[in-house]
Formats: sequence, C-alpha cells, structure tokens
Amino acid sequence: MGSEESLDTKGALVSLPKHSYWFDFWLFVMFDIAFFLVMYFIVP
Repeated sequence: MGSEESLDTKGALVSLPKHSYWFDFWLFVMFDIAFFLVMYFIVP
C-alpha cells in the first residue's frame, strides 16, 4: 500500500512539473523583462 502511494505521487510529480516548470520559467522571464523595461523607462 505504501509503495503504491509513493509510486502514484512520483508519477504525478514526474508528469506535472515538466510542464509547470517551463511555464513558471517563461512566466518569470517575461515578468522580469517587463519589470526591467518599466523600471528602465520610469526611473530616468
């Protein structure tokens, strides 16, 4: 029972972050670029 549960969580963990990691990564990159542009044009 315990190994079955851990196998399920591992499977979900493996299939989920692959997509969610890249989505978070690109979301962070786009937000970082937008934030940099806003600060670059507002601060001067």
